[in-house]
Amino acid sequence: MKALVLPLGEERYALTLTSVQQVLSSPRVTQLPVTDQALLGLINVRGEIVPLFDLALLAGVDAKPSSAFAILVATSQGPAALGVAVRPESTELDEKLASDGPADAPRVYPGGRGLITLLEVETLLVTSRLGLPRAN
Repeated sequence: MKALVLPLGEERYALTLTSVQQVLSSPRVTQLPVTDQALLGLINVRGEIVPLFDLALLAGVDAKPSSAFAILVATSQGPAALGVAVRPESTELDEKLASDGPADAPRVYPGGRGLITLLEVETLLVTSRLGLPRAN
């Protein structure tokens, strides 16, 4: 499976390339006055206003909030972006080497420099957790 690897602090996470639309370098972020701390602000992507979330905070990693790069992803609620500090890299994850665990646990893969945890975009952006409106 092709994936985009995202270093967050000392850990590495990944998103499947099928969920990634684009990686943006140095997005211009418009901050909002009162929001959930996971929401870094809004970015304009080809005329569409997209929320930018702090991936480290959503993943529960102790890392400085950053939006040096924004990973544009498709969700059931529409496009969203995930802010990261380091340029992501694409890689191939071997399904045969994934960890076995409970069905609801994230899959973990061996990587060249340690383990890579596969993240699910919809799980990261749980609407009830962020206080966003639900789709009808």
